[in-house]
Amino acid sequence: MAIPVIFTSKAASDMLTIFEFEKRINGAGKARDIVKALNAEGKSLGVHLRHRIGEELEGWDGPPAREIHKDVCMHGDYEIHYEIIPAYEPIPTSVVILGVWDTRQDR
Repeated sequence: MAIPVIFTSKAASDMLTIFEFEKRINGAGKARDIVKALNAEGKSLGVHLRHRIGEELEGWDGPPAREIHKDVCMHGDYEIHYEIIPAYEPIPTSVVILGVWDTRQDR
C-alpha cells in the first residue's frame, strides 16, 4: 500500500538550492540527476512502510503530537526531513517532506 508523499514549498525550495549548488560544481546534467534521485528517495518513503526506517528527531513537541524523521541518503551527502501524518498511527494517511539538505553545505 502506497502512502501519498507531499513536498512542502520549503522542500521544493531546498531542491532548487541543491540544484544550483551542484550545477556550479558538477554541471547541469549531474545536478539534474541528483535532484531526480532525491525526489525518488522522497517518494519512496510512502512505499512499503519505509517511512519509519529513518531516525526519529526530537524537538518537535506538540501539541498536537508530531512525528518527524530524518532519512540520510545518497552516501550520507543528503538528509530528507519528513513528517508522518497522523503521528504514531500504525497506518498513516500521508508523509510530508519538510526539508532536504546537502550535508556538505552550511545551513
